[in-house]
Amino acid sequence: MPARSVAGMSLDHLASTLEGALVLPGSADFDTARLYHGRTGEPAAVVRVAGVTDVVAALAAARAEGLPVAVRGGGHSNWESLPGALVVDLGELRRVEVDGGPPAADGARLVHVDGGATWGEVADELGRHGLAISSGDTRSVGVGKLTLGAGIGWVVRRWGLALDQLTGVQLVTARGEVLEVSASSHPELFWGVRGGGGNLGVVTRFDFLAHPLAGIVHARLTLDGSDLAALVRAFRDVMRAAPRELNGSLVRTPAMGPDMPGQTTLELAWAGPDEDAARVAFAPLLALPQVQSSEVAAAQYRDLLQKAPVPPPGMVMPTVVDENGWFESLDDDLIDALVAASDAAGAPMFLVRWLGGAFGDVDPVATAIAFRTAEAFVLTAGFLPPGSTDADAAGMKALLAPFAERALGTYGNFTNAVAPGLPGRMYPPATLARLAALKREWDPDNLFSRNHNVLPGGPDPSRRLRYVACGQRSAAKAGRSAQKS
Repeated sequence: MPARSVAGMSLDHLASTLEGALVLPGSADFDTARLYHGRTGEPAAVVRVAGVTDVVAALAAARAEGLPVAVRGGGHSNWESLPGALVVDLGELRRVEVDGGPPAADGARLVHVDGGATWGEVADELGRHGLAISSGDTRSVGVGKLTLGAGIGWVVRRWGLALDQLTGVQLVTARGEVLEVSASSHPELFWGVRGGGGNLGVVTRFDFLAHPLAGIVHARLTLDGSDLAALVRAFRDVMRAAPRELNGSLVRTPAMGPDMPGQTTLELAWAGPDEDAARVAFAPLLALPQVQSSEVAAAQYRDLLQKAPVPPPGMVMPTVVDENGWFESLDDDLIDALVAASDAAGAPMFLVRWLGGAFGDVDPVATAIAFRTAEAFVLTAGFLPPGSTDADAAGMKALLAPFAERALGTYGNFTNAVAPGLPGRMYPPATLARLAALKREWDPDNLFSRNHNVLPGGPDPSRRLRYVACGQRSAAKAGRSAQKS
């Protein structure tokens, strides 16, 4: 169809220069193009890019008329629910390629992953080469959003975060420059990309170091969760002494219908194929009196990644009220306080992911994820029915205050809250100041505001008011409906 005008901008030139496609409101493909994780967004337009030059062209069009940019990788993100953005859809860029160069001394290989790939696609391809990257937990999660925000994977204690395995990126800046960014090329920008959450540009290619992994041993324990605090303490005591090959997550999940009752489970992953060594490490947890059933089996890393349920189009979703944090020491009093707060708020979801090991080996100033002394990540979430008010959500949030008050900080990948002050909880002051300096240098007009937005600041804020105001209006309109991806 002919190109239309969006926010006063004629898109004729953009449409004519793209190798991919420009999808506009009213076109036959628009209702499909604006879907995100089963829900319907309200973008100004969607650019389905076919390559890096299309990304450059899309950003030029957005700059010309002050449209904020929402970047869609291969996964799902609720930032697209904030209306009025030009969505840059990387979904056609899905290459996962093991570099043909020689492996490192330990067998690690360089892997190139396009910005539209999902972690399921990465795990499948690397599995054919006997390799793995500690990634997300879900097949449909996009490589981009998760990596830029951190990425706590099933082998985090062995290899660290997804961003810790990153050696470089191809980045398109707000000005349309295409940069190769690494520790030796634009090193400060490379620091900010690793944890800055998409504030600094569009990553069209990620370069990871993938590790040899012949297999894993997986255990799933179903538990009596009637005394959750006692379970968390028992889990903590074992994991504090565990080898870094042992990774684990304790989770209480709510009922999701008649076929999915609420339960408390412990998922364990041993980073290696040695089943005897795994069973020795699992033994103290398998012996807990709360264990009701257990399964232990050899598997491949890709088998750990689950399929996330996708709500049907048009389904009215509940309002998610959540809180999370990086915690340096889960002492008994803290565990009691967190569980009590979750229960008082009526929040059925409660998760403890154990850290340490390689996660803690990284210098806190080496990446923008600075809370490396944390021994655990803890999350809780409650669900309010459709039609609940802002006051209802605020009341539940207030009851979850101990998570914010006693945490080192908040993990941005596990919240899509649009609270303006959230970056101040995600980053220590020195880290936030360093990110703001990078933002002033590389995105002074705040083109990339559809994220946990680090504002450029600086002596002349008037030059960015156009973008900030647009983002704030969108955030105000969609704040209550933003959900956790």
